[in-house]
Amino acid sequence: MSKEKLSQIISRQLLQDIESGKYPAGSKLPTEMELAAQFGVSRIPIREALSVLRAAGVITSRQGGGSFVEERADNGILNKLTIENEDAELIKHLFEMRKVLEPEAAYLAAQRRTNEHLERMWNALHWLEEELADANKISLEADLEFHRTMFLATQNPVMIQAMENLSSLYERALNITLKPNLGMKEKRKAVYKEHHDILLAIEMEEPELAKIQCAIHLRNVEKKLSLFM
Repeated sequence: MSKEKLSQIISRQLLQDIESGKYPAGSKLPTEMELAAQFGVSRIPIREALSVLRAAGVITSRQGGGSFVEERADNGILNKLTIENEDAELIKHLFEMRKVLEPEAAYLAAQRRTNEHLERMWNALHWLEEELADANKISLEADLEFHRTMFLATQNPVMIQAMENLSSLYERALNITLKPNLGMKEKRKAVYKEHHDILLAIEMEEPELAKIQCAIHLRNVEKKLSLFM
């Protein structure tokens, strides 16, 4: 059994423990050493599992050390997201494509964006910020618009067309990946910050930094998906 698979099993078990009330909102989780002893593993898969839960907004790290269960407006994180086998395969394949295309799109956007592109991207980001401020909104359309405007800024007609051709799949995937953020204030703030960091790098015309920030955003999305797929 691979470490990645093991960490996924551990993260799901911890999530179930949180859902069951074993670790209520605001409580501190056991230390990495204690969890390693509990699951009979080394601390490496424990760290990976905790990283997945942090990326999903389920737990947070606080000054002074330790991982704490995030305060949430509602319960049922595990039950919020059901991915059918067909959708899971589709999302997996789309995500593989996103990891290839989007960091490069961010790179090119930082090189080629015009003031008009930048204005449109900022408008999309402000829209996303407004949507994320409402805990009951998924913010799907605003999120999709941000990514669409980033592709437009590449001024690469083939990449732009590829994004348009994939837009319906993007919508399905975003609808699934954004649902767990409902009512989770800190996670929604993190999603906004990731998009904001990408845009700042594009505005500063720093292609390598834009590429890195985009890769960070996608890595966090991927960690969250691993909880449910």
